[in-house]
Amino acid sequence: MSHDQDKTAIAELIARYNFAIDHDDYQGWADCFAPDGVFDGVIGKFDAHRELDRFTTEVKRLAADNPKLRHYVTSILTEVDGETARSKCFLLLTSTTKEGGSRVVMAGEYEDQLVRHGGRWLFSYRKVHIDAAAA
Repeated sequence: MSHDQDKTAIAELIARYNFAIDHDDYQGWADCFAPDGVFDGVIGKFDAHRELDRFTTEVKRLAADNPKLRHYVTSILTEVDGETARSKCFLLLTSTTKEGGSRVVMAGEYEDQLVRHGGRWLFSYRKVHIDAAAA
């Protein structure tokens, strides 16, 4: 696979991740991670496969006050090095308001470490960095 094909596959992984989590497909979300993959985000740090039930509970808790969460990413930058890669992108998370509009829930960045596993790119570690206003 060429570097361009790898980068396209990683961008598609990021899209699959977003669609899975935004459509309550928690197993599909976990399938975006390597067998020992870790998600480190606002709601906690989770072994994506072994702690899927705990992750699901925390996402549902967040969604209770933020209906119809949608993840948007942009400016994906990826560096491939053989069977591993690093990627980063901007994140915007929105929610539907009671009035039917949308509001920004959070903005930040994803920092990803990836591994090729079984011929597919998967997250080995996905870290969320939330933007914070200066005090």
